[in-house]
Amino acid sequence: MTSKPAPNYMERRAEPRVSVSAPGRVMHGERMGIWADCIIKDLSASGAKVELSHFYRLPPRFILLHFQENAAYEVVLKWRRGDLAGMAFERRHDLTATDDPRLAPVVEAWRALQPGLAKRG
Repeated sequence: MTSKPAPNYMERRAEPRVSVSAPGRVMHGERMGIWADCIIKDLSASGAKVELSHFYRLPPRFILLHFQENAAYEVVLKWRRGDLAGMAFERRHDLTATDDPRLAPVVEAWRALQPGLAKRG
């Protein structure tokens, strides 16, 4: 019995993605009041893949909060298949230094959910 060679898929990404398993949150709507927790599955300089329930409907543009990086990304949804979604980054915000009033609810959520940060901030 002969085995078939593995298919040779062409990589279409501009840069490689790194596999991660990091907690995240997608946020959108008025005062970022619509949100869902997710798992960031892979990450590159220009985008990410996240896992969240297919029942949660993602808009075309939203914020991805990456807790471990202390960062928020303005993103554009590129694809959605089941519980996975791919997105391209438009802008990265360092949550330790941002003063953008649009991101105040994002910073508030980040501070509230970081162990020990609420006491320091």
